[in-house]
This record gives sequence, structure tokens and C-alpha cells, in this order.
Amino acid sequence: MITRPRSLLFWLLLIIALFLIAKAPVETAHALLAVYHAVVGFFVALGVFFTVLASG
Repeated sequence: MITRPRSLLFWLLLIIALFLIAKAPVETAHALLAVYHAVVGFFVALGVFFTVLASG
């Protein structure tokens, strides 16, 4: 499975990600953490919403 060839899109995204990490590591880390916190917050709020919906 590791020897299976990858698509062009995979390599393009990998090169862009590595370029961003090499060019601006602190800003990239802040952006990734912001996205992570937003996703976690969304799912926490969704859990609260479903809890309130189920109790009503």
C-alpha cells in the first residue's frame, strides 16, 4: 500500500503544505490551531444542541 503511486493532487498539496511550514512556521501553526479549536468548538456546541433537543 505504501508503494502505490499517488495522484498529482496529493503531491501538489504536500508541496504547498511543506512550503507553508518552511516559509512561515509560526503563522502556519497558529492557523492550524485556530482551525482545530473552531472544529472542536463546533462539535461541542453541536453536542449541547442535541442534548437540549433530546431533553425537550
